[in-house]
Amino acid sequence: MKSIVYTLRSLSVLSLLLSLLVLSTSCEQQNYEPNYNAAPGGGTVSTYKAYTLSSATGTTIYGRVVFYKYSATVTLVEIGLYNTANSATYSSSIYQGKAATGSATALKPLDTISGTTGEFATNKYFTISDASFYANLDKYDANVKVMSGATLIASGNIGANATPVAQQ
Repeated sequence: MKSIVYTLRSLSVLSLLLSLLVLSTSCEQQNYEPNYNAAPGGGTVSTYKAYTLSSATGTTIYGRVVFYKYSATVTLVEIGLYNTANSATYSSSIYQGKAATGSATALKPLDTISGTTGEFATNKYFTISDASFYANLDKYDANVKVMSGATLIASGNIGANATPVAQQ
């Protein structure tokens, strides 16, 4: 009696395995090669202006802010900082006037910066959807500040207040 039960169990397991084998091999599977071509209008952003962000007194955090002309209506902003603290987060904004004047008027709040990467925390780029922003960048009386709470850690002039350190 025991041998019949063992035989039935063995047959059940064997038929289950055979069914799984048939199901897994019966479906047509096709491996597609990755498509590395950009969609029309996508790809490399090549028009940009980069400005230096210098350390504030008492800090060693510095970097760059880059404004990219993505399209006629969109400007992308990228910040890269060095010497940031891994567990910290920093706020960033575009302020009115020169960095030395200490203006507290934020014209455009940017994204939070991750101390772990030294870049924006949620996306690589912050998007400014203003058709005239990039075209008028050279005319702006503005600066970019990076803050840790209420403490300034890095800043740099942009627009009419500074010559880009790199541009294309």
